[in-house]
Amino acid sequence: MMKHWKILIAAPLVALAVNYSYAGAVKNGIPKGWTGNGAIATHYESGIDESQGTKEQPAFFIAAKNAKADDFAAITQVVDATAYRGKTMSFTASVLHMGEHGGYEFWIRTVDDKGGVSISSTWARKSDTWEAIRAKLTVPANATKLELGVSLKDNGKLFVKGMAFNDMQTRTPIPESKDHVANKITMGAVTAPLQNLNFSE
Repeated sequence: MMKHWKILIAAPLVALAVNYSYAGAVKNGIPKGWTGNGAIATHYESGIDESQGTKEQPAFFIAAKNAKADDFAAITQVVDATAYRGKTMSFTASVLHMGEHGGYEFWIRTVDDKGGVSISSTWARKSDTWEAIRAKLTVPANATKLELGVSLKDNGKLFVKGMAFNDMQTRTPIPESKDHVANKITMGAVTAPLQNLNFSE
């Protein structure tokens, strides 16, 4: 009889431990070094989820909670473009988008000393598995600011991990792209050098 009671007491404790460890894997909010844009604070949830990555390199997520038509949520970083001038830069990540509606966008955008804008944007929709995504842009020689951006448009839930931003050699033309969200965002002021691309901070 005593053994039976021990099992009854232990079971809820195990369940509580499992729930607690899962809850501890999610941290809501905008990651350090990034700026929230659009309706991210009102019609979306965002944060870090270790269960979709690792403790050292967790996944960032944006999820619609009461998004309206044409709503979007985004995170961006803006840095001094001087170090990237004349280089072809590649912005890559692994992504998972769940939900029948909406889509996501990754972009590199620059502004030059005359106010000219250059942009490379990659737009996609639902993926049943993690997929690789890339945007690449040859940075103008007179670029002053460079922005990296990630957005979720309309509905669904987007997970992002494994980000990288690298100089690449390219012999093929860079295809033109049509952005959905990027140009709806006013490019902010230059901040620190690019940081926290793996969402570990």
